[in-house]
Amino acid sequence: MRRRLTALLSVPLLALPAACAAASATPQAPPAFTTPAPAQSYWPGQDELMAAAGVVEDHAARNWSRVYTSVSLDVPAGVLLVHRVPTPGFDAEIRPLVRGVTVRFVDTAHSARTLDGWFERVQADVSYWQRRGVTIHSLWWNGEGSAGRCLTVEVANPRRDAALITKHYTDMSICVRQGGPAEPLTAN
Repeated sequence: MRRRLTALLSVPLLALPAACAAASATPQAPPAFTTPAPAQSYWPGQDELMAAAGVVEDHAARNWSRVYTSVSLDVPAGVLLVHRVPTPGFDAEIRPLVRGVTVRFVDTAHSARTLDGWFERVQADVSYWQRRGVTIHSLWWNGEGSAGRCLTVEVANPRRDAALITKHYTDMSICVRQGGPAEPLTAN
């Protein structure tokens, strides 16, 4: 019985080097790979709108920084929305850049350059506000319905702090809202 078990275990071990040599000597056909189909966006025309938004963003931010605010998309309607301070010549220069895309211009009160400057100024003052008991949780200006209207300052206690903040920044359009500390996302 012992010899038979040894023989059964030895045969596969002796056959292994021979099988490996045969496998390496025999050329194998590479596995068949297929090229994946290009990604299909959910909305027809979405890719064209996104490309047009990039063109407008690059051109307007570079050449019209005093009036350009942002772009957004109304994908279901197939419309590129260009937010800007109404200024002669802007619309006429932008429209030909994105022929074939429906463009709608949206009036704003302030340009991205102005709002970014306000953002940096308030951000630099966070410790100033902390020393006065005001907790600023976040700053933003390009949210739903607020693009170009004001710099939104989210604080822990807007009822108490709104008047103090807007009085301090009289040369800025500030919207004070309720905010909370950022919650980190977890995998669980």
